[in-house]
Amino acid sequence: MTMLTILQTIEVAAAYLAVTLLLPWALLRRRMTGIRLPARFMACFMIGNFYCMNLVYLLQLLHISCRLTLFLGTLAPFIAVAAFQWKASLGARLERRLEQLRQVSEGQLGRRTLMLRLGRRLGRMSSGWLGEWLAPRWPEALLAAGTVALILYIYGTNTVNVYGYCASDMVLHNYWINHMENNNIFVDGVYPFGFHCMIYYLHEVFAIPVYVLLRVFALPQTLMIHLMLLAFLRLLCKARYTPYIGVMAYVASGVFYQYTYYRYYAALPQEYGMLFILPAAWFAIAFLREKDFARKRNLILFAIAISMTLTVHFYDTIVAGLLCLGIGVGFVFRCLRWRYLKGLMLAGIAGILIAVLPMAAAYAMGKPLQGSLYWGMNMLSSGGGEAGEGGVEEKGGSGEDGKKETGGTQDSGKKAPQGGGLAEKLQKGVVCVLEELKYYVTNDSMDAARFMLGSVGAVLALGVLWLLLRRPDYGGALLSVGVFMGVLCILQASAKLGLPQLLEVSRYSVYIGYGIPIIWGLGLDAVLYLLFGEKRAIDAGAVAALAAACAAVALTGVRRPAYLSAYESNDAIICLTNILHESGGEGSWTICSANDEQQMTWGRGYHYELIEFLRKQEEVKEQPVITIPTDTVYFFVEKVPLLYLDYLNTIRPSREVSLEGAETPLPKVKGILPYIGEQRWVTMSHMYYWARAFRELYPNEMEVYYETDAFVCYRIRQDAYNLYNFALDYGYNK
Repeated sequence: MTMLTILQTIEVAAAYLAVTLLLPWALLRRRMTGIRLPARFMACFMIGNFYCMNLVYLLQLLHISCRLTLFLGTLAPFIAVAAFQWKASLGARLERRLEQLRQVSEGQLGRRTLMLRLGRRLGRMSSGWLGEWLAPRWPEALLAAGTVALILYIYGTNTVNVYGYCASDMVLHNYWINHMENNNIFVDGVYPFGFHCMIYYLHEVFAIPVYVLLRVFALPQTLMIHLMLLAFLRLLCKARYTPYIGVMAYVASGVFYQYTYYRYYAALPQEYGMLFILPAAWFAIAFLREKDFARKRNLILFAIAISMTLTVHFYDTIVAGLLCLGIGVGFVFRCLRWRYLKGLMLAGIAGILIAVLPMAAAYAMGKPLQGSLYWGMNMLSSGGGEAGEGGVEEKGGSGEDGKKETGGTQDSGKKAPQGGGLAEKLQKGVVCVLEELKYYVTNDSMDAARFMLGSVGAVLALGVLWLLLRRPDYGGALLSVGVFMGVLCILQASAKLGLPQLLEVSRYSVYIGYGIPIIWGLGLDAVLYLLFGEKRAIDAGAVAALAAACAAVALTGVRRPAYLSAYESNDAIICLTNILHESGGEGSWTICSANDEQQMTWGRGYHYELIEFLRKQEEVKEQPVITIPTDTVYFFVEKVPLLYLDYLNTIRPSREVSLEGAETPLPKVKGILPYIGEQRWVTMSHMYYWARAFRELYPNEMEVYYETDAFVCYRIRQDAYNLYNFALDYGYNK
């Protein structure tokens, strides 16, 4: 299964990057000459995601979304550009391409010959402009490759070893995406659906199962999040190698608390939306730096990026807005000019309107708002609440580390002491901010909290210094990032400072953790730029600083790859994968389990809720017949029940099913509550002893399909015209 997961991850990454990077580059490469490579990377990525999301929105609202329409919609820009560029020669070019296809199909042109021609063309490219481009940049290329390898190691280890969903919301997102196959977008109400549109696009166009995408997409997504961070720093920094300092420290350092990065282990909309925050900031900065006002390209890309933050998750839009506020302060000398301010305001409003338009259209067509939007608005107004998006509980498990996931510290209800003079109030406010940074962002290290907050202050001071040295573009960027991070740090402590709570308090730490490497990388770059100016020695200084940063990380503690506790066991995923592979679309089968395999097997098989099956067993005397009308029935039983919602592995499951659990009455609660904590142990104990009793009656028919020390799957094959009666008094029917 590990090798299969690796291959699936490569497949998903290749499909995603092909439509979001390769196709936009192939279409627009001639129009992006003169743009720096990191900005070109951002632009292609923005355009690719934007087009795919809105193509799905359009086809879904028209109720004509399918593989054919998505494929034609993907090709439409290429056809339009080709028709415009080639004009009269279009027919001749198409004729040549069709002739080549005919030769291949009829065997006149072998596939090997075709591949050889393609290989020669790629060889000429690699030995031509690609080789010339890489020649002076090989040290940076090696650093970039090393950074990618480090990210894949830190986050990919969990992907290839933990097969289930690593967040409770994933089942709900799976459900929403499944219904898009029936052109039923917003099945649970209107909600930012950009993430779901992209997953649905990859599923429909490349025929990748949705549950596979949701299992492994987190790794390509997380890789791109970090590459966006690297590209943003590369565009702002003067030295070549200082961007790698911040990214390396963020990925490898053990000073960050797990909550700042553990959500990267699951494919979640909020983290997907983080892909578009820094591009929005860069294109705003690039517009303010632009001297040729006739070129509006940066404004268009800024609008696209802002649009996608709201299309994916409103939290990302709030953070992008705070970053734009910081840019407004850093470039106040230009934002006070109406022509600059007007351009940014119009582009931002246009981006918001583009994002809202599909949701407004669905709402006008009768779709209600989804409950998470009300939850989000309540969060904005109250700052409280413990439920996650979609109404799913997000509190951590018990144990020493679980305390941080409850959304507040042990004394979070206490506000900072009031009274005293202005200096005393500022001092108390700084202490309050440091306490919250220590609790939410660092591993309970006040020294690390002081260093982070001090770094923000240093970047602000360096920004002012560079403005005084008449480097407004560079100083403005430093000041923008410093103001943004300062505001985030203050808002992290807003509950104690009596300020408005824009986000759930623990969510700030995700964005603060993501912003700290910008502070570190850009701050060191500003110091080196101050020491060496534009001389080549600045790169030598950056190499020395990178080496020093690596040594500091090694001394303060290196982060090890985390293993999150999935919401479905590896054994269950292995069984599910084998069942889907073996069925091949033939026959009918049912899985009776605790977890929601129903969404994973959408359109392929049936699912019977385990707790409902057991509750029917309690009614054996009144209803002595329980049948499941499929050719095959699988029963998933956990001998060592999962600790559901303990995603940080604070407690290792060790309590096995037992007679004590079977003698305990079944939980009477609804939803997922029968599968949490003690109640899951009771539910699985009942199921284990029912299965054992049924197998004693039918030892040959009820076979063990898969078994480990912690899990067993039973399989029963039956005649559709002579079904087994699964009703059984197994001794613990209460």
